Amino acid sequence: MSKGFESSPEFKAMIKRSARDRYIYSVKRIADWEEAWSLKLNDGFVTTSDKEGNLSMPIWPFKEYAMKCIEDEWENCQTQKIHLDTLLDELLPNLSEEGTHVVVFKVPEDPDVVRVSADDFKNNLLYECSQYE
Repeated sequence: MSKGFESSPEFKAMIKRSARDRYIYSVKRIADWEEAWSLKLNDGFVTTSDKEGNLSMPIWPFKEYAMKCIEDEWENCQTQKIHLDTLLDELLPNLSEEGTHVVVFKVPEDPDVVRVSADDFKNNLLYECSQYE
């Protein structure tokens, strides 16, 4: 994404969309650009938990969306690019093994998020990638 993306109509529109719409957008964009973004703190990726204590790792389709959460929620974190192959072959299988879910395209303005298993997210990404072949 280019500088100034935060002021683009796409950015402004997507942060106001429903959690479901942001999820669908994320799957398509991650498959298309072959990368995702998350946040790192020290040596590991950040996680968030729900009221029951279930862990989830937040993932965004573009760095700028992740940076918005740094400004508002995780100020000591750094953005981290994740190549699609690494996401599919290493990270999501590890999260699945640990029982950690994925929270996709969290925005500070909306507490509603799509929280899916790592396996479901991987399957959605694989399906979307197959549409590009």
